[in-house]
Amino acid sequence: MTSRQQPKLKLYYFNIVGKGEPIRLLCAYAGLELEDYHFASRQEFQDLKANGKLAFGQVPLLEVDDGAHQLVQSTAILRYLAKLGGLYPRDDDILAAKIDAALAQEADAFTGPTVATYTTRFGICLEGDALQQSKELIAKEVIPRHLDALEQLLNSSSTGWIAGTDQPSPADFVWYVRLALWLPETQLPFQKEILSFQGYPKIKAFVDKFASLEAIKRYYADKKKE
Repeated sequence: MTSRQQPKLKLYYFNIVGKGEPIRLLCAYAGLELEDYHFASRQEFQDLKANGKLAFGQVPLLEVDDGAHQLVQSTAILRYLAKLGGLYPRDDDILAAKIDAALAQEADAFTGPTVATYTTRFGICLEGDALQQSKELIAKEVIPRHLDALEQLLNSSSTGWIAGTDQPSPADFVWYVRLALWLPETQLPFQKEILSFQGYPKIKAFVDKFASLEAIKRYYADKKKE
């Protein structure tokens, strides 16, 4: 898709991986031109929030055609962009449901780790031993259980992509970022075997397959030059 065919796209987010990275990577892979705007300060985000531009008071925000449309919630943004880039089915409801299920499962898998990392944001007052016990339970039982499910899902895929699509779908972008970029940086007490995907050969193959995509390699090579 050329810039003349696509809407003008501007992403508002912080200069972190977070929920913004799957959006950036999908655009890079699909050849969508994206203005990737990073807040200069926390106050700039607060100002954007105060003026009512954020429907739910949070980012990422995707501005379409100079503000004609303002899209929020990362999975909604990813579906929209995937449709623009031909990575989300418009005429196969079953395949679309499989992609949506994998997206929802990623959210389920990482709800606990996210809450344990940002407790008060969710109205959870965990601290001290209670917080540490929660983190250990997440690391030793919750995430491995979800990785087992993902391993089985990938095992049933004939293409190596999570929903069995011919090309990576939005689900692959969010799972890749969580597995390859988020897990190694988290402060949760994961075992080294989890971080290296020992015992999860299909997940390891998926991460390697995604990272080897030419568009993804090019994206990160360009980032290093900035």
